[in-house]
Amino acid sequence: MELSTVFWAFFWGFGASFCCAILFNTGKFDIFWASLLGGLGWMCYTFVSGSTASVSAGYLCGSFCVALCAEFLAFIVKNPATVFLIPGLIPLVPGGGMFQTMRAVVTGQGELALEIGYTTLIAAGAIALGIALASSVAHTISLIAGRKHKYPTGND
Repeated sequence: MELSTVFWAFFWGFGASFCCAILFNTGKFDIFWASLLGGLGWMCYTFVSGSTASVSAGYLCGSFCVALCAEFLAFIVKNPATVFLIPGLIPLVPGGGMFQTMRAVVTGQGELALEIGYTTLIAAGAIALGIALASSVAHTISLIAGRKHKYPTGND
């Protein structure tokens, strides 16, 4: 894979996350970090899916990268991880696949709709699995480090 392809993947992922972070009214100091995570995630997706020819592995690695970095940024910056996670995952969302699935359904191409829908569902599952794995890794590391994660109890 060419270095320019990876650079452009980072650039476009950064830009997409930047625009979404502004739309989501992210804090002015957090916009850069969320955009950086979006660029890293899309770059990771592009590299892995281009190297292994497995789109689902690319989605898994990209979302794992974004989610793990969001967890560590949350600890460092003292903000919730979702501040960085949601805009960072925007480039990975398989919206095109969802659109193509619905278009195939509306035009009566049932077999094509099932094929594209299955691929889109696998992509969404890979993203969810990457987030869950990263959250588990971050929680395990915080337990090993001896720091307790503070979860809201409802009594605060």
